[in-house]
Amino acid sequence: MERITRADDRVHRPAGPWTPTVHRLLAHLHEQGFVAAPEPIELGHTLETVSFVPGEAGEYPWTADVASEAALVTTARLLRHYHDAAATFPRDDDRDLWSQAERYPAETIVHGDFAPYNCVYDGIAAVGLIDFDTAHPGPRVWDVASAVYRFAPFTTGEVEGSTAPSLDERLDRAAEFCRAYDLDARSRQVLAETIIASLVALVTTMETEAAAGNPKFVSDLHHGHADLYRADVAYIERHAADISAAVA
Repeated sequence: MERITRADDRVHRPAGPWTPTVHRLLAHLHEQGFVAAPEPIELGHTLETVSFVPGEAGEYPWTADVASEAALVTTARLLRHYHDAAATFPRDDDRDLWSQAERYPAETIVHGDFAPYNCVYDGIAAVGLIDFDTAHPGPRVWDVASAVYRFAPFTTGEVEGSTAPSLDERLDRAAEFCRAYDLDARSRQVLAETIIASLVALVTTMETEAAAGNPKFVSDLHHGHADLYRADVAYIERHAADISAAVA
């Protein structure tokens, strides 16, 4: 399996059938002034080359900077700016190919895996967004749901650090993210159910790919990732009414 490597200001990544479409998206983002995304440089048969986005990815466990309210707010604004730029992407259904199925309403090109580890920070400021392999047409709330799940966070594991926040703290962070993004009222109403739907879809994908022999997903199942996501679904279902009330 190809690995992601960096050479100076360039990153070499495995390419898939969808990579030409992603490169068109990245070029469009830069044309629109959204320079927080990698810039496409070269596309080969098995590898792509994009520009390196300087900064620190929000890997777990979080630093104090990434866990801060300021980082939460700048991350929400980064996502909003990305969605606004991607919404004008000139789609071409005859040649566009995405790694994920289109979701409706297709309001923009969603990132598809908007999480701390795909955001880049300069201290408390979110300055970059990387790894667009899962980008596809979809509703803005799909990415916002992923972001709220990861950044509130509504996870039952300890990936966010050694001290898990209280439910009230999670709800406050969810509401703050939606305010900073300026999420519309209808999307706020369906946010909790969208988080659940995205996790169920993720587990289904993991199990389907593992059954087909995909080594990454076989490993994920072996390490209990699907069970963790199921536990998160149960947790969010228990608190769905609280989440909806907090972000309304």
